[in-house]
Amino acid sequence: MNDPTPLKLKNPKNWFAAGDEMRRAAILLTDGAFKIFVYICLHAHRGTGTLETNQTELARKLNKSQGNIRKNLRELQSAGMCNVHMTQNRHAKGIIEITPEYWPYDRDPGEEPKEEETVYIDAVKKLLSARSCVRPLFSIADKRLAREWFDHGISLEQVDQAVLLACSRKYIAWRNGQGKTPINSLRYFESALEELRGQKTDPEYWNFIRLRMQRVEKLWLQNKTPSATPGLGPDDVEHPEATSQGSR
Repeated sequence: MNDPTPLKLKNPKNWFAAGDEMRRAAILLTDGAFKIFVYICLHAHRGTGTLETNQTELARKLNKSQGNIRKNLRELQSAGMCNVHMTQNRHAKGIIEITPEYWPYDRDPGEEPKEEETVYIDAVKKLLSARSCVRPLFSIADKRLAREWFDHGISLEQVDQAVLLACSRKYIAWRNGQGKTPINSLRYFESALEELRGQKTDPEYWNFIRLRMQRVEKLWLQNKTPSATPGLGPDDVEHPEATSQGSR
């Protein structure tokens, strides 16, 4: 028989709804990954299921090595529980987004985006989907970053050039035997975007890069060795030659 006496919480604040989602995670995850998952759930924004953090902060808070943090985050992503959008700089903050299947709260729809903003975000998404080395995902964190770019006046031309530059370097890394892990976050392109800021480059340069990259993308899709066909080399994309300087 259930005790009819109502229970009273000692501290009614900062509680998390741990239901079936948490139960499934406890069964599927290793102990280390489950500990990180619980931490993310407790600290994530309730309306979006996202947490802004970095590897250094997680390692310090959870008393783990950064190697273990990376391993556990990969497990969470592989299990479909979180979308991890970390920057290459382990000290810079990225975003971890708990997937809808494992987030017990309704997502906050936020404000209705303006038509121009929606067109911009769709265009950014299209630029990413055109590249074979980019995983076809566009998460809440990606949409938020695209809105920031729109608000800051970053043109679609600048985004296109940043995508070309970063993806070209990704293919170079692949040709040099550094793996074929796809790009899975819009934030990956921030460093290229910053590098190109204030530069004006001959449009023919980007046409050249685009054409050369198509060769390597065919190999990427066919999963062949890059040496079979000449493609991009470091001199092609290491740094675009600016024809003039000035803000855009």
